[in-house]
Parts: sequence; C-alpha cells; structure tokens
Amino acid sequence: MFERFEPAARQAFLDARSEAGTAGQRKVRSEHILLGLLAEPGPAADTLTAAGLDLGALRARIPRGKHFTPTGLDPDALAAVGIDLDAVRRAADAAFGAGSLDMVRSPGLRRLGLADDGKDVLVRAVREAQRTGRRQISTGHMLIGILDQKQNGALTLLASSGADRAALRADVVARMAHNQ
Repeated sequence: MFERFEPAARQAFLDARSEAGTAGQRKVRSEHILLGLLAEPGPAADTLTAAGLDLGALRARIPRGKHFTPTGLDPDALAAVGIDLDAVRRAADAAFGAGSLDMVRSPGLRRLGLADDGKDVLVRAVREAQRTGRRQISTGHMLIGILDQKQNGALTLLASSGADRAALRADVVARMAHNQ
C-alpha cells in the first residue's frame, strides 16, 4: 500500500503507529499521524514547526487508551538511592518531549488497526497527490489529508493549540510547490 509514499511519509506513518501504541490505543488515528508528521523532516514538519507546534507538547495532549500504562515511578524510593525524579523528568522532557518518561509501550499492541479518520487521511493524501500530478505521496500530502477532513482528533488538537487550519494548508501547499 505504501509503495507510492516517499520514505519520510512511510516513516511518519510508522511513527504514528508507535505513537498510538505508546498512548495505549488499539487504532492509529489522525492525531497519531499528526505526531508522526511532526517527527519526520519534510514539508509537514516544517509547516507545523513554523506554526509554533511542538511534538512533546502535542504528544502530552493525546488521549490515552485503556492500555496506557504509566511508569508509576516512586519519587521517595528513588530519592532514597540518590535519584532526583524531577531532574530526571526535566532531562527526559528536554530530550524526548513533554511527558515522555510517563509513557511506556503496552505489550500485545503490535498489530494496530487504522481508525476511520486515519484511513481518510491516507485516502485524501493519495487524492491530493493525484490532483497535483505528483507520482509520490509526501508528508505534505498527508498533512493536507488531515486538514481537509471536516473533523478529526488531529484538527481538534490543532485548534486547541491555536493553529490556524487555513494558514497551515496554505503554508504546506507553498512548501510542496517550492520543492517540485
């Protein structure tokens, strides 16, 4: 299915699967794809970063599924052996994004399905690439696949972050045109 996807777009989808699993979800949703796009260099990440969006901050706001398992670290026990949990959290947040220390992969969630809004992202990305005469689907096409839906979890996340949907779309289209 992903033969026509550029390597960065394929990797963004793999990153999305990882984000869904880390969040304890059984399906990859549009918000996971948004995180995957932000993690991979390309027109989508450039657009999202230029709009002031941060991977760690968005990741911290993703809904957790029933399979999410917080680490359950005990600050008092760690302090007893000389470990400052707050310092470790700050370092982990700086290196891997906000809340990263509290996220662990849940066992048994290797095979994740694709939610309807996630499927729609991919369908719309393919259509946008075809509409513009591109042979391969880029991360920019995938971002357009998110932005062109009427409603999805990623749009809710973007709106609550103060991002302007129309401005994001215009920016990613301009970046893709510049890279042709």
